[in-house]
Amino acid sequence: MNRSWEREILALPQARELVELHTADVAALAIKEAPRASPTRNNWNSSKRNIEALVTLYQDGWYGQVVVEFDHEVRHTMLQERGWRDLKGRRHPGRFFLKEALAKARIE
Repeated sequence: MNRSWEREILALPQARELVELHTADVAALAIKEAPRASPTRNNWNSSKRNIEALVTLYQDGWYGQVVVEFDHEVRHTMLQERGWRDLKGRRHPGRFFLKEALAKARIE
């Protein structure tokens, strides 16, 4: 065995398939848990339409990430996740749906 055996294993196409599978599962859970603004309309800037799974090859192997709000004009999802204060100073608590999706996808 050489020192970079982990890099060689994590750069294999089979590793990419596993990373894609688990990243897609986390993205699907996040989309499922995302709040809807309107039950009848599905706007272009809704949270559900702006959650994507991306898989990239780095020097250490395949890396999967769930991207929220890839479009710079959409900025509501993180406010709903963490909470915010409105102009009158009232606190709106966060919904933590992204954190719940990660907790559900966690392997114990």
